[in-house]
Amino acid sequence: MSEQRADAGGEPAQPAGTVESAASDEQAPRDAKSESSVIAQRLRYLFENKRKPDGKRYSYREVLAAIDAQGGPSMSVGYLSQLVTGVRTNPMMDAVQALAKFFDVPLSYFDAHENTAETNEQLKLVAALRHAGVQDVAMRTVGLPPESIDLVLSMIDRVRQVEGLPPAEQLPEDPE
Repeated sequence: MSEQRADAGGEPAQPAGTVESAASDEQAPRDAKSESSVIAQRLRYLFENKRKPDGKRYSYREVLAAIDAQGGPSMSVGYLSQLVTGVRTNPMMDAVQALAKFFDVPLSYFDAHENTAETNEQLKLVAALRHAGVQDVAMRTVGLPPESIDLVLSMIDRVRQVEGLPPAEQLPEDPE
């Protein structure tokens, strides 16, 4: 089994193998050790794919500081490192709950029998939108009246035309 360690600054080391394969679900029954392995795999996936606004990975210290600021359980960098590497085989439930809250995933994400494909796809989409700058544009429209948002969209369409890009696909209206 590959191992991932934290460096002295609490930065998660890059895990061996692909993050994609680490987050895949298997249908075979799991014992306590493999339950821990699932938690470790999914934590590694989250550390790799849930990034800070600047695109950098969260360090263990940053995650623990945010959990502490939210009144979550006290954990050490070593403890979190053991969870991420799968060394820790019996994680505290409140620690798993706090990590789920920090990474904004349902607690069931860490359940060995839960299919995480949909959550992982959502994480990839958010990362892609952030990388493309779409998130910045969308955030700047918060609070604008619908007419102003329509004006911004018209400007974007015009810029696409000037740049020689094809028209953006129209998204269906929200039925609600």
